[in-house]
Amino acid sequence: TDLGPLFMAGLVTLPIRCGLIILWRDAGEGYLLSTQVLDGLGGGFFGLLHPYLVADLTFGTGRFNVIMGLTAACFGLGATMSNFLGQMMVEYFGHVASLTCSLIISFVPIVLFAVMMPETYGQRGHIADVRAAESGSSTPKFQPAESDDDYVQMT
Repeated sequence: TDLGPLFMAGLVTLPIRCGLIILWRDAGEGYLLSTQVLDGLGGGFFGLLHPYLVADLTFGTGRFNVIMGLTAACFGLGATMSNFLGQMMVEYFGHVASLTCSLIISFVPIVLFAVMMPETYGQRGHIADVRAAESGSSTPKFQPAESDDDYVQMT
């Protein structure tokens, strides 16, 4: 299956979750628990698909670990800033204002992913070929073999 729609489903859970918390703020604990299920689904999609997307995008470059570390650091920084700024919003403006800001900001990665992220499923060797051609370098170091599970080095 394509990885993009699954990753997008994970991204879409955040604004839905924020909207439901705002709507159900006085409805009781059962409703709040149901919004946490959406949080778990989004986190599960990110955790599962992130390495596959990075592997597809960095294939043949030798930069998988660097990009995994960089993106993990960005996730950590985003989570830290979200908690910090969200708490400041709660202190000065209240819970609803904080969640409304989170809801609005959560559309930024959705739009960026939809507009700028290429489909990577089945494109592992092709992405490296395009990058090599754009940079004017020679053929990429690796090329997919006949089997999807086996890669051979070109000479």
